[in-house]
Amino acid sequence: MLKSKIIKILTILMILPLAAYFWPIQLHGDTSYIMLIGNSMKGTIDSGTFVIIKPDQEYIQGDIIAFVNEDKKKVIHRIIEVTDEGFITRGDNNHRNDPGIQTSENIIGRSIIVAPFLGFTSMFIQTPLGMSVFGVWAIAMFMIKKPNKMKKISRENFTIFKIGLISVIVNYISTQSALGINIELSKSMTIPFSNYLEPNTANTITFCILMITVIGLYYIIRIQNKKTNDVKIVKMILSLGVIFIIVFQSINIIGISSFWIEQIIKLTNIF
Repeated sequence: MLKSKIIKILTILMILPLAAYFWPIQLHGDTSYIMLIGNSMKGTIDSGTFVIIKPDQEYIQGDIIAFVNEDKKKVIHRIIEVTDEGFITRGDNNHRNDPGIQTSENIIGRSIIVAPFLGFTSMFIQTPLGMSVFGVWAIAMFMIKKPNKMKKISRENFTIFKIGLISVIVNYISTQSALGINIELSKSMTIPFSNYLEPNTANTITFCILMITVIGLYYIIRIQNKKTNDVKIVKMILSLGVIFIIVFQSINIIGISSFWIEQIIKLTNIF
């Protein structure tokens, strides 16, 4: 018993520094999580790669950086020349330099970790991912209890699914309403499929996928509970999947909340 608690405490102590280092910018950290879509960096970073970005005080020729271009879209390209005005960038698979010069104000940071093809998986649950993985792992360790607490765990699992559905619905309504007021907001949002579809349509498709996913996982775990009272690894995995969705939806809600706060302030000033 004591040994198990010590292991859990040590694990948390190891996780906390990593969580702090990879804390997402949406929660006032400095780490950005970007899913690269396109072939401009093919051969170095393929389409579908999940890229973790950290800001730095200095960038040099050869660095792969993320920046916001003139269309307000996030781009991951390489610095090919440093000038007094800023940085000239180009995709490794492109024959022409990017238009204009990237200044420090436009640069999000340097690529520090790339996870090939993970981006296509995370597309369905949205970014960011890094910090959440460590946090969920800590939660998972404490969710494994003794057999006499099985029923409590089961109720907690079902509560997680309800919270998951609520978070998906709230995020969809707040995002869809914001896009209805200002469609240009889509350029600063992370909406899966928006590179291929109109933002409102892409947001609706994402909403449907997430709703089907949460409901589907709920019924799978219900069937599992009827078959056995044991805590199976499959139950843990399914619950963690919903926790991922809750975390990502919450981050998106926090991100869009600043827009709604501005709208409320404007209405207050009018009256």
